Amino acid sequence: MSRPHWTRKSDSSWRRAFGRERLFVFALVLAFFGCGPLQAQPSLDRLIQDADAVRTSDARRFAELLGQIDALAEQATARQINRIRMLRVHQSITTGRSAEAIVELRRILVDAVDAETRFLAASMLANTHAVQRQFEDSLRALDAMLPLVEGVEDRELRHRGLMVAAIVYNQVGEYGLALRHVETVAQDQPVPRTVCAIGSITLEAKNGLGQSFDDRMAHDVLEKCADEPIFAAFVRWHLARQMEAQGRLSDAIALLTRHLPEVEATGYPFIIAQYHAALAELSMKAGEPAAARVHSDKALSISTEAMSAEAIVKAHHVQYLLALQGNDMESALSAYRLYAEAERAHFNDVKSREMAYQVVRHQSLQQAQQIELLHQKNEVLELQKRVTEQRAQNWLLLALVLVAGMTSVGYWAYKTKRLQVRLKRMTETDALTGICNRQHFSERAGSALAQCERAGEPAVLVMFDLDHFKQVNDRFGHAAGDWALRQVADAVRPLCRGIDAFGRLGGEEFALFLPGLDASAAARLANDAQVRIQAIDGAEDGYAFRITASFGVADVADGQYDLTSLMRQADQAMYAAKRGGRRQVRIYDSALESDDGPPPPVELLRGVARDPVPAATTPAGADARRAIA
Repeated sequence: MSRPHWTRKSDSSWRRAFGRERLFVFALVLAFFGCGPLQAQPSLDRLIQDADAVRTSDARRFAELLGQIDALAEQATARQINRIRMLRVHQSITTGRSAEAIVELRRILVDAVDAETRFLAASMLANTHAVQRQFEDSLRALDAMLPLVEGVEDRELRHRGLMVAAIVYNQVGEYGLALRHVETVAQDQPVPRTVCAIGSITLEAKNGLGQSFDDRMAHDVLEKCADEPIFAAFVRWHLARQMEAQGRLSDAIALLTRHLPEVEATGYPFIIAQYHAALAELSMKAGEPAAARVHSDKALSISTEAMSAEAIVKAHHVQYLLALQGNDMESALSAYRLYAEAERAHFNDVKSREMAYQVVRHQSLQQAQQIELLHQKNEVLELQKRVTEQRAQNWLLLALVLVAGMTSVGYWAYKTKRLQVRLKRMTETDALTGICNRQHFSERAGSALAQCERAGEPAVLVMFDLDHFKQVNDRFGHAAGDWALRQVADAVRPLCRGIDAFGRLGGEEFALFLPGLDASAAARLANDAQVRIQAIDGAEDGYAFRITASFGVADVADGQYDLTSLMRQADQAMYAAKRGGRRQVRIYDSALESDDGPPPPVELLRGVARDPVPAATTPAGADARRAIA
């Protein structure tokens, strides 16, 4: 069974956790999308109704009924054909073929003539777009669906559409709108299956709004969801999170562990991954590292299938904490990188969902204003027409002038915005390499350094200079030098995290600011950069020379969060690396302050043969085993 392609930001706060990601649109679509009663061909109607009744609880029976329906498809009316097509859409969704479902739903919207079929297709389209993380399209489909509610006589079908709206609004963080729709349905005599969904969505919205609920409320919902295992799994998940927020870690662990076999029996990878990730996080907090490792490994093993960014973030975070606990710094660094990457991607996805609602809302308001403006203009024109045809023509001309003026203003506003963006990029970016220029690097590094000082976190500055770069320009020309600088920037850039700053300070000198790392971790990263730089091959471009660099590393271990001091120290360490023979990494030590001996003789550029990169060297007394912050 497939699951929604959604992610969320991992956070210990329950308000943020539920305020950004309760992603079970897919589970709810299984409960809401039915085909409604039909009038003609009773035997075919009955098969369609039976298939609708078991679509969420018995996948095998559902497939058998679809086969029987296909055998009678030639007898179907146009209305029945559209209902059968929507059953097929449901099957496509449950088997992970959402793109096919979207195409088919759009065709149904074109083909259908009755309001109920269009309403149902629009609600399914809104939900399927949400599953595909196409939030703007989903919200636009809701805007097209909701005005049709009053014309839908089938109460259960009307409820399904409103529940889909509630689900989607939960996904974009508009929990108040979600509660408003479920309250409307709750007051309209919903069927038991919809009552179950109302309870689950309500718990989700309460968690999103930071409102507490007790165990009794959750158990009441579970009683209504006795025949809906997926809904029950999500309800217990909500309850476990509420328990954790209340400090009841053992109760939360016991609840999830007790029902884990039932969840795994559903075959729904998304919720299975979420249970294991939650158990890993809870076990780590409860001081049970063995259980935490088992559950985090399980969550990661099915994360690709489940496509749950929330579970991936939690599992990598637990793995990182376990590595730190075991004093395995190499594994900790690797796990931290994975955790940081997953966290960044998830955060961007959550923000895109929140922004989607604002974008669509703004577009809707703008469209409504434009419609109202046109309506008012038409009234004025109609009034003027009654007075005289000639004056009406004058008003029409005026309207055209206004439209042209608005278009002109909009065009120049667009051009101005693009120019501003371009100028901003030009002032912040090194034109040759595409990375930060010196000024922008200093601004980013200074801001990050101040943040590290406030948080009491470590930070490190790495500077490196290309060895014998003047000989490259002298022997091969400045075009070759420019090529080398671009290649070095492209080689080092993939090693940087989103929070890091990477810039060219001038000439062949570069710098990296790495918040959250210490000198040892930065030295390892510098060695990785050295390997990547030395692996640059210019043979295909006609450049037969080797590129190496000398690295200097300085951190804030002495508590001085001053960018100027860091740059001076990193510069001294870098030139100590040059004096020591180049092509190496040196960590700043106070002993370097008096190390002003002359550099060794300059060696000539050699051919494309590669020499092994020397390991990072540290001055005497430096602690090379400092951990990642």
